Amino acid sequence: MRSAVLAATLTALGFLTALFAVAARLRGRGRPPRDLPAPASFARWSAAGLSDGPTSRRWLLGDDGVDEATRVGLATAWQEAARSAHRTVAVSTRRALDLVTLAAPPELVASAHEDALGRIRRAKVCFALARGIDGRGPLPGASIAPRRALPGPRSAALACLAREVVVESALADGVAACVNAKLARRTTDPSIRAALAEIAAAEARHASHAWEIVAWCLAEGGAPVAHALATLVLQPDPPPRDVPREALDGGWERWGIAGAALERQEHRRVIHAAARQLGAIVREAPESKLAA
Repeated sequence: MRSAVLAATLTALGFLTALFAVAARLRGRGRPPRDLPAPASFARWSAAGLSDGPTSRRWLLGDDGVDEATRVGLATAWQEAARSAHRTVAVSTRRALDLVTLAAPPELVASAHEDALGRIRRAKVCFALARGIDGRGPLPGASIAPRRALPGPRSAALACLAREVVVESALADGVAACVNAKLARRTTDPSIRAALAEIAAAEARHASHAWEIVAWCLAEGGAPVAHALATLVLQPDPPPRDVPREALDGGWERWGIAGAALERQEHRRVIHAAARQLGAIVREAPESKLAA
């Protein structure tokens, strides 16, 4: 008798559990997808260790006579730098997947994953600097990188990847490396100086990895990749930034935020060097591949 009652009770509990599960799924159908970051999702990204000890309110720039408006502006600028680095984590991860799909050598796939880890570190350092300046955690908001699929034919996919790598890494990371290296020599805060030196070294490695990928794409894809690279238009000037006039005039460079003149100078210098490098890569490609 007791066993029959127990079996009936368990059956009823199972039915109720299933019913509640179905109801919960039906209630969740109208909710937004969960793949977007929640407003507080960046909170733990600001916990990176910096050179002078734990981050605390007014820990950075305490002796520089920085007014409250400038402090907020500087923190916002470093927040944007962190979000930019966060977006590029997805770019490096996607690139590693593209390289696997195209049967790239393992060292290229490994360098793409290494770049992703470096960008995670950069995002954490920038978020930590922002928090050290104004004492707040990361501001709410999503930071999602766009997705795309490579073209179907392998030669077209290699050409697409080569062009993207030039723009997204060889140029962008090359400029960032040069700008941050100069800012590291101009800043007055030791923590910001150490962070900028670390970031500059990492960006230089990312740019070097990018050129290795471009050379491999050309060696594998031949003429279609060479044509894609030869017709690539390199923008002569950096994109505009939404920062105060004082920052654009170079007044925030002692706190690690580049002025417009410095950014424009390094952008043009890297563009000229990249054009020469692209020409050299195409000229040195095997004739049999280019004629394919």
